[in-house]
Amino acid sequence: MRLLPEAMREPISLGYLLARASDTLADTETLDASLRAKMLGGFQDVLHGGDRKAWLRRVAEEVTPKQKHEGEKKLMESMEGVFSWLDSLQVASGSENIQRGGSNQSEQKGRSARQHDAILTVMEHILRGQRLDIERFELRDDFCFKKDNELEEYCYLVAGCVGEFWTEVGLISLEDFSKESAAQMNLWGANYGKGLQLINILRDLPNDFKDGRCYLPGVDMTDHDVVIREAARWRLRARSYLEDGNSYAAALKHRRTRMATVLPGIIGARTLDLLDQADWEQLQEGAKISRSQVYLAVWEAFWF
Repeated sequence: MRLLPEAMREPISLGYLLARASDTLADTETLDASLRAKMLGGFQDVLHGGDRKAWLRRVAEEVTPKQKHEGEKKLMESMEGVFSWLDSLQVASGSENIQRGGSNQSEQKGRSARQHDAILTVMEHILRGQRLDIERFELRDDFCFKKDNELEEYCYLVAGCVGEFWTEVGLISLEDFSKESAAQMNLWGANYGKGLQLINILRDLPNDFKDGRCYLPGVDMTDHDVVIREAARWRLRARSYLEDGNSYAAALKHRRTRMATVLPGIIGARTLDLLDQADWEQLQEGAKISRSQVYLAVWEAFWF
């Protein structure tokens, strides 16, 4: 996010903080699953004008004390400020409207208001995906994905929509964001996000299995041969989505935006290389590229 042009940095950073907060809430395993699902629903209500004070009070009493990660604890303590930051986009849009007076309806809505709407849209998708994850895997004991499109939908809700959000913010914030149409960029961006989420899933298979979660459709978790074979199939799909990410980045006109956009894909591709070579025991130990490879990825992204 630090690499992004200033005009994109604020809405992207704000969207990230909100998504990170909801992710922290969803992943606080020491909280009852039904409570987490309910709190995520309350998060959605607050974003659309619901009782913020009551929700923040409950977060302070029941969620924040459970946080072991100092950064996540600090974020949950700071949610009132994050919401105020979101409110400020609406205030700014009001000022723009007054100054523009005779502009048409689209212009009158203002850049800040459109950024605000884009944040609400992406958060609606993310929160729905997080709630579904809890309802399926924690509030039921018989759920598994059966078809590829079910996993695709999940990946879209928690990550693919972020590619669309990135596109929307870029188009709102920069006059010359890309060389391709918004429709094409949205398609590439959604696929890019889905590919990155698939990598997370494929890397975390052993840990998810320990928790009774299997994201691979129609797979018996106890049959490691089938798991390895299906994981290879999904890695190929993830690679194809990363290629869409490369096409997306190549269409961007600003070097800083290109670099920020392509970097996760370069790291993701190198993670897939590790996964291609890993057996089940190595997967259990964890597949993560080295710090030196991350630095090389940054260099490669700079020259992309």
